[in-house]
Amino acid sequence: MSTAFTIRSVRMDDLQAATDLFNEHSRRYHGVADATLDEARQYWESPDVELETDVFVAEAPDGSLLAYGDIGERGAALWLDVRGSQPEPQRAIIEALEDAARKKNTGASLIGYLTEKDTTLRRLYDELGYRVVRHSYRMEVELTGDVPEPGAPDSVVLRTMREGEEKEAYEVHQESFEDAWMFAREPYGQWLHWFVNDPVFDPSLWFFAEADGEIAGVALCRVWEAEPGLGWIRVLGVRSPYRRRGIGEALLRYAFAEFARRGFDRVGLGVDAASPTGAVSLYERAGMHVVRTNLQYEKVQG
Repeated sequence: MSTAFTIRSVRMDDLQAATDLFNEHSRRYHGVADATLDEARQYWESPDVELETDVFVAEAPDGSLLAYGDIGERGAALWLDVRGSQPEPQRAIIEALEDAARKKNTGASLIGYLTEKDTTLRRLYDELGYRVVRHSYRMEVELTGDVPEPGAPDSVVLRTMREGEEKEAYEVHQESFEDAWMFAREPYGQWLHWFVNDPVFDPSLWFFAEADGEIAGVALCRVWEAEPGLGWIRVLGVRSPYRRRGIGEALLRYAFAEFARRGFDRVGLGVDAASPTGAVSLYERAGMHVVRTNLQYEKVQG
């Protein structure tokens, strides 16, 4: 039996209902919440997001939200994030996003990002002509027992970011991901919005590795408020001239030790399953394991 609904652009007064929908979706598949109200607001207030053209909801006659979807440009593609439980509203959301994509960039491919556990959405993408092109993982490590004190390779100093070094963190982040899939250099102002204007930004959780008088790598971390006890590594990057010297692993263990010192239970991060830098193997050596697999579905606009 189909459910009546209307597809419309999102409004700011939908923020709480949309956040509730995100968390309901995450609890269904992973048993935990996905986002806080402040994190959702940060996305909707991003300078590169237009609520009228980039974010849609499926609204039931009683005003409740049945599905959500947004579209954003990154690299040579337009990325779709769709949440819901019923197939009909989600199909309509994807079709609305595809129409928005044609108006935004007719030459870009579309990438749908979702958990592999969402079989309803996977089936919809299959039916609409999308195909899996990439996998990514969420990996975690439990901070049980005595977490070893981190060490640094010879001639490398590990330290916390100092006041005013945000631009250096940005440059290392961008440079260290130049060989990543779908990489596109992010404008500094936009990066500041996502990283420094993060509602839980804590500069004492941003770590630098110095070598040869310059910053060779960074670990940009935060707490994950939706999951108490979880520390999150948003970025772990080492500039290409300094790779294969143990700097990435040293930064990783430095972050583990700091989160353990603060009483966190575990640390997580996201990684491309086919990362050209061998990141997955690095994380496994440090004791991390895969806890979720995400899929990227692609469709070339015709």
